[in-house]
Amino acid sequence: MHKPAIAAALLTVSSLTGVFLSVGNPSWGNQVAPSPLLIAQSSNRRGYQPPPTSRAPRRTVGGGTRGGCDGTAPINLTALAPQAHIGATAATRPTLVWYVPDETPYSMQLQLYRYAAAEGDELTPVNTFNLGDSQPGYQSFTLPEDEPALAVGSTYRWKVILLCNPGRPSQVALDEADLQVVTASNRVAVGQGSLVDRAEQAIAAGLWYDAIALLSEAPVSPEADTYRRELLAELAEQEALNPNDGISLFSDRLSYLAEQE
Repeated sequence: MHKPAIAAALLTVSSLTGVFLSVGNPSWGNQVAPSPLLIAQSSNRRGYQPPPTSRAPRRTVGGGTRGGCDGTAPINLTALAPQAHIGATAATRPTLVWYVPDETPYSMQLQLYRYAAAEGDELTPVNTFNLGDSQPGYQSFTLPEDEPALAVGSTYRWKVILLCNPGRPSQVALDEADLQVVTASNRVAVGQGSLVDRAEQAIAAGLWYDAIALLSEAPVSPEADTYRRELLAELAEQEALNPNDGISLFSDRLSYLAEQE
């Protein structure tokens, strides 16, 4: 083959190689294209969908004194838990999370009840925990190891209470929610990755309580705070669809918390 022909062939191969390389590695401005892993990591976190087996609670939403104890707080004392359906947990000693709007400290209690039957409204007291003085913002409580574990498959109600006037037990601010401990066959291993990754695994399994507990572990990272606010906003939208006026007000509280930086 003559030299000009060889040079033309090499030029053709070089051009085609350049085309193939440009297709396999497209330019993104002056940046290298992100890998699929990076794209996946930058996508939105998984949103919350109630488990298909979840049922409506047996009562209307609680709320206590409007605005907290002194009536000047922007929202009520708020349990971070669904109200239009029963939230699930895979923990037999779950962590419960709520938001205190009052700047002034008040004595605080957490009351736990168990539904006496699978169907019905009768509640059996389990325990009352004195939690000391409240602090403004998010607070949590994990059922202690020296107390009996919750029964798998059972449904419970918990109430968080601010004692506005210790001399008058009727003067309180409170909120409440129901929870169900899922059966062993429905438990999901939520233990891989960061707190936020594990919370996303819990949400994928429909375990609202477990996810919010993970996202509220101190110190709360900016990523955990962002994901928690996203979940509160999604739950607010779901609760707003309920025709019950009390739950609609609860939706407003969740929306307020979701917007707080």
